[in-house]
Amino acid sequence: MEVLEDIMQNETILCIAPRDWYGLWKEAQSIMSLIATRNRVLYFDPGRDSNHPAFSELVDNLPNFFRLRTQQVGDNLTVIPTPSSLPHVRRHLPRSVLRVTMPLVVKANARVLIRHVQRAMKALDVKSPILWLYSPYHADLIGNFGEKLVCYYNYDEFAEYVSNARIRETVRHYEAQLCKKVDVIFTTSRAQCEVRKAYNPNTFFVPNAVDFELFNRALRPGIEMPDDIAKIPRPIIGYAGRMAAQIDIVLLRRIAETYPSFSLVLVGPDELPHTKDEKVLRTLNNVYFLGWKKPSDLPNYLQAFDAALIPYQLVGHVLSGYPTKLHEYLAAGRSVVATAMPELLPYKNVLRI
Repeated sequence: MEVLEDIMQNETILCIAPRDWYGLWKEAQSIMSLIATRNRVLYFDPGRDSNHPAFSELVDNLPNFFRLRTQQVGDNLTVIPTPSSLPHVRRHLPRSVLRVTMPLVVKANARVLIRHVQRAMKALDVKSPILWLYSPYHADLIGNFGEKLVCYYNYDEFAEYVSNARIRETVRHYEAQLCKKVDVIFTTSRAQCEVRKAYNPNTFFVPNAVDFELFNRALRPGIEMPDDIAKIPRPIIGYAGRMAAQIDIVLLRRIAETYPSFSLVLVGPDELPHTKDEKVLRTLNNVYFLGWKKPSDLPNYLQAFDAALIPYQLVGHVLSGYPTKLHEYLAAGRSVVATAMPELLPYKNVLRI
């Protein structure tokens, strides 16, 4: 991405983002922050987060359907909330029904989003932008903004998500359609790259990276230790990141029970599936859930980790995933222990598989 930062100048990028600017800080916010040093970025917050109740989001985002709201978060970076999009209801409807309803929902959401982006372009005098996409459902957006280039940044195998089990083939169809229509594809793993090269030769492997200066602060003397982790007994086995279906809860329970004199500290948004092992994990005296932290505060927590975990289940999209936290942990000088994700195997000389 440093190459993009050096070459691309004085362009306007319409980033149809996969997560809120103030949500869990990941590749979308990081890359757009870099690009905005020499270009203008309009960052469109998504109108739907599957981890939040659909009705409350609909109410919260309803004003965005009627008016344009913008927030300047940097000299060249504007965040624009979008109207709520309709949920796919993929976890509840039978496959036969979803095959009919999914295309209708995708088209309806695209129309609402196109209208909103065009409104923003008119208000902010945008012409000939670069369109930057993250979702396989956004193929219908292409060609509606007078864009000079369309980029697709693929960071996961969406069809392999557990939550997409009922619509797996439909997601693959949309993914293939999008890949064929865009000008260039960036992928974050070798496996993702090979799949998409079959649809588009302009597909490139761009591995995840890290804000080294930020995370390396964990090694600097005198860095403040947050109160909620300072009081936890050492040694600490830690995990920092989103906790959802990708986490091997059985493994975490086994670690906590095998090392009762160690503290298992979990930092990040807590969206763990409700299972028997999850319930037991929360009752163990040496397990600590510390919740979401600001990205700028993560090095302060990582400094307390004696070992840092990547405890992912080896199923679904994890098998082709490339975890950013590998580099975050290493930049913070932590000892890393991970499950055998294929994309981590080339780094086995610097971590324990």
